[in-house]
Amino acid sequence: MNRNYYIMRRLNVNRLVKLSKVGDMEAMGMILEKFEPMVKSVVSKYYGAWADFEDFMQIGYVGLMQAVYNYKENSGSKFSTFAYLNISSEIKSFLTYLNRQKNKVLTEAMNIENTFEDFNENSEYYIEAPESTEPDILNDYFIKQCVKDLNNDEKEIIDLWFENYTYKEISKKLNIKRKKVDNTIQKIKRIVNDKQELYEKIRMFTGGAI
Repeated sequence: MNRNYYIMRRLNVNRLVKLSKVGDMEAMGMILEKFEPMVKSVVSKYYGAWADFEDFMQIGYVGLMQAVYNYKENSGSKFSTFAYLNISSEIKSFLTYLNRQKNKVLTEAMNIENTFEDFNENSEYYIEAPESTEPDILNDYFIKQCVKDLNNDEKEIIDLWFENYTYKEISKKLNIKRKKVDNTIQKIKRIVNDKQELYEKIRMFTGGAI
């Protein structure tokens, strides 16, 4: 271990937070190390079989790093308390997302069963084979998190954009000005870019595949 590691270990948490906010990656790494037991403790309360334990851990680290960037020392609360609340909130959001995905899968399964109940030898059915690649749960979750704070009009625009509609087509379909379409898409791009930077840091620190 290098000398900086021992120097960082002697710094108090508030000092590490301040250093992390200005881009000190060693300070951020030290915070993740110090609070790993807290992340594991929170994850153990909510972890289920629907996703890998490491997925939950990385979501917990997302909550921890967001706590670092959002913490205000003069807020009256300790960083550890603020971090715990942020970690718990992020994991609960992830669980909500997973439950929605699970319900979606169950609904689709029911629809498939109903299709086969109506099947007869004279019917013509074409069932597309599922893709062999496993869905990236974390990546999909992060995109959903970026979109969730948009208003309903903005979400309509983004949903159509995700479906590969052009700006002109979105403008015509929703009866709105093209400038609003452009502004909304630029807004989501900024949000995604900011989030992506955070998630890349999580991947760098934890070795995860986000």
